[in-house]
Amino acid sequence: MTARTRTRPRAARTARPRKQRNTFFSRKNRFLRAEVVGVAIAALAIAALPWLVDLGEVGAEARDWVVRTFGMGIFVIAALSVAGGMSIAHRSYERPLAFARRAAGAVALGLFAWGALGLNHADWSLGGVDFSDVSLGGDIGRLLVAGPLGIVAWLSTLVIGVALVAPGPSRAFARNSPVWAATAWERRLPHRILAGIGRFLAFVFRRPGSRDEEMVIGAGTLRERLQPRPGPDFEVEPVVYRPSIDLAAPSSIVGAGAAAAFVHGTGLDDDPTESEPEAIAPAAPPAEEEEAAEPQQLGLQLGGQSAWALPAIELLNAPQVSASRKHDNAARAQLIVDTLASFGVDATVVEVNEGPTVTQFGVEPGWEVRSKEVQVKDVAGKTIIGGDGRARTERVEVGRTRVRVNRITALQNDLALALAAPSLRIEAPVPGRAIVGIEVPNDSATVVTMRHVMESKEFAELARKSKLALALGKGVSGVPVTADLAKMPHLLIAGATGSGKSVCMNSIIAGIMMNASPDEVRFVMVDPKRVELTAYSHIPHLAFSEVIVDVDKVVGALQAVVSEMEARFKKFAAVAVRNIDAYNKHPRVLKKLPCWVVIIDELADLMMAAPFEVEKLLCRLAQLGRAAGIHLVVATQRPSVDVITGLIKANFPTRIAFAVTSMIDSRTILDMGGAEKLLGRGDMLYMPTDAAKPIRIQGVYVSDAEVERLVQFWTDDRFSALAPETADALLEQALVEQNADPDISIEEDDPIVGRARHLAMEHQRVSPSLFQRRLRIGYVKACRLIDLLEEEGLVGPREEGESRRVLATPQSDFD
Repeated sequence: MTARTRTRPRAARTARPRKQRNTFFSRKNRFLRAEVVGVAIAALAIAALPWLVDLGEVGAEARDWVVRTFGMGIFVIAALSVAGGMSIAHRSYERPLAFARRAAGAVALGLFAWGALGLNHADWSLGGVDFSDVSLGGDIGRLLVAGPLGIVAWLSTLVIGVALVAPGPSRAFARNSPVWAATAWERRLPHRILAGIGRFLAFVFRRPGSRDEEMVIGAGTLRERLQPRPGPDFEVEPVVYRPSIDLAAPSSIVGAGAAAAFVHGTGLDDDPTESEPEAIAPAAPPAEEEEAAEPQQLGLQLGGQSAWALPAIELLNAPQVSASRKHDNAARAQLIVDTLASFGVDATVVEVNEGPTVTQFGVEPGWEVRSKEVQVKDVAGKTIIGGDGRARTERVEVGRTRVRVNRITALQNDLALALAAPSLRIEAPVPGRAIVGIEVPNDSATVVTMRHVMESKEFAELARKSKLALALGKGVSGVPVTADLAKMPHLLIAGATGSGKSVCMNSIIAGIMMNASPDEVRFVMVDPKRVELTAYSHIPHLAFSEVIVDVDKVVGALQAVVSEMEARFKKFAAVAVRNIDAYNKHPRVLKKLPCWVVIIDELADLMMAAPFEVEKLLCRLAQLGRAAGIHLVVATQRPSVDVITGLIKANFPTRIAFAVTSMIDSRTILDMGGAEKLLGRGDMLYMPTDAAKPIRIQGVYVSDAEVERLVQFWTDDRFSALAPETADALLEQALVEQNADPDISIEEDDPIVGRARHLAMEHQRVSPSLFQRRLRIGYVKACRLIDLLEEEGLVGPREEGESRRVLATPQSDFD
């Protein structure tokens, strides 16, 4: 039987439309359609516009209208359009809420930028529009910020825009801003910012040469100005270094000679989980009590300000950045306590002060613990036997006493050996502190410039009170050290050759010249060495017309200063005052008296020439000169008892000692040792009148270029008409009295003139001292003889020093 197949019926075919032929009439109907005709008519109309209207003028007016209306806000619209196009390209619209929020925020920020342009009326122009008449934001930008309400609405667009664009950071800022504001106010950040802006504006708009106190640029170092004040709720505990050796342990290496077994880690009293600190913050120096201001006596102001202009601080070299590597003070502190522990001395380092030359480690003495071994017993009182068959014992403390300070000072050489230091100085104890100071030299010294100290807050406060403010240097903790010469009132400087005495003298002179005019301070300079102070021979501050370099004139110069002092005391008695400050403030005084500073560079040369007269005059000036405004600064490189006598030491309470060769010299200067351990190159010990122990200071450095610039400033031609009167008459009178030759007049027919001519012909150079010895006359008469021979042409003009060159030949006849 065969299977039957089922067939699907075929679908009926539809008739295809016939394709029309491309005839002429069909193409004609296609070109005559309505849209084609409309486009052609519009094109003909546009083409006819140039013949009917000036399109260039119309385009310029349209552009000016757009620029005047929108201004630079067109770029804001363009930026928003670009941002919107990029958002659409990234399909940001698929999240409608986020897209709408960001779009609204962007529009608000765009309106804020447009309003900011509307506030600016810059002198710009674009096309025919002048933005100074409208604004950079056009008319729309100007309307956005019109009136107080417009300003408020404009600022609100910034807040709204930021909140919509970045809602998370905005909420965090709003939540934390009160805390930030309270912290900033507590740390006085607004005050510091305003003070810094004020100092900057004062520096920018200051007058050249002005040295007003309100325009002081350096109100402390940058670190001091930016250091935040400590919080009132907590106090940071100082880092304490304990020895890594248990002194009371039975297996202690104390005395075992195991100096190399030190482990620089955490101490016994520290938490073993805490690591050793990497650095130590220098302890802040104790704040000095402010002196009570003395009541000022009103004086009669007779005229305007002084015509003298003080030099600018820019004449001095800028502070130098230290290029030395950072010292590992933490390792050195740990090594100190371990070295002391190895000798059985319990101590801790509680303070580290790093200075320009040395670092001071503050060591606090520990305890000497006394203990003994006792047997361990049980409850029944029987001795407990250990596993080795012996009675078990334990160490029990029976007493303790403080470690004596001399036990630390006795280990000075051992500490120097452990630290590989050339020398150590131990200050036991540090004045005003319950610690022992161990001063360790740094690997390299930092140069302390004079400008850095003069820009400090300490010097600015002192210079406001006194014209004799001195910038000495920096202490072991890096704090600037200043002094007032008026309160010293005399200064003795001593040290070996090359230790820094001459630089210290130059810094004293330069510091006074930076703050005082010749009407306020005058100098009397004595330089027997003829090389140190001759650079100041032409400054207007000199009381005499020259620097005293001849030893024969020194006694006369000191006698002239004594005469000036006695004349001042007579003036004080006339107005019933006691000192120069009261005299200058008295209403009956028409001309104020300047202070005199007598500077003697080498006392040893003077003591060898005339020891009795020099000592007598120096002691008289030191005893009575303070009230008269006369102060002495004496330096010597020979600190022996025949130079610095007992009378001189008694009248010079303020002293500075530089590096010396022996402790005997140090005791001669300071009445104690310590100067023999100084490092030289400006390292000094400063002994003020109100201190029990000297203060170690790295002195300021003043270069020869700085001295030349300062001298050039004061010897400028603009001050030539202001040159003050000199006291040469006092000097000449004193020299006449010294030589005991009242007859100093010389006539041309005087026989001594002929003898002087013959004596000059026998030598190539002549000097006053030669005439004094050979003709047995006084100094003043010898100088007048040389002046007479110069007028005759026999000797040449004055050169460096006192000697003159003989110009005439031996064949000349002068008789």
